Amino acid sequence: MTALTRNPSNPNFLHPHKFQLNFARVPNVQYFCQSVSIPGISTGEIPRNNPFLDLYSPGEKLIYDVMNVTFYVDEELKAWLEVHDWLRAMTFPTEFEEYQNLNNLNNFTRYANSDRPQFSEGSLTLLSSANTPYYKFKFIDLFPVSLSSFVVATSDSPDTIITADATFRFAYYNVEKLF
Repeated sequence: MTALTRNPSNPNFLHPHKFQLNFARVPNVQYFCQSVSIPGISTGEIPRNNPFLDLYSPGEKLIYDVMNVTFYVDEELKAWLEVHDWLRAMTFPTEFEEYQNLNNLNNFTRYANSDRPQFSEGSLTLLSSANTPYYKFKFIDLFPVSLSSFVVATSDSPDTIITADATFRFAYYNVEKLF
């Protein structure tokens, strides 16, 4: 093998600011999104004992990390309230009717009038160095599990922009090469 045959076919690096987040259920979060963690994936391991040392085999189930999204909080709290209302409706803390209204939270719900209103689909598209869609991560049965607090303080500069974090779980994701 020569040095010429070992060169990568694409020497460009992935840029951290070239992405597009698309959530059917929380359009304001996608608009004000600042960062997204692409969830890691792992598997368990099965020990195989012997008298000298433990050996391991791959496990049977995949374990996906959660997806964390950081977004700006707009002055009407629309992005923050989208996640808040979704969480609240899924858990109906005061009455069962809150869950029944889950389909009506916004017009972007994929599973509207469905028996699975707590889930949504989502995708994260990574862009190439030429700003063309390159890879798409499609998240199946996505739902929020936490929403961070945010702090308002008179000691902050007027230029300070408030952010919040939302954590999402999903069944799995698929990765598709677009380019």
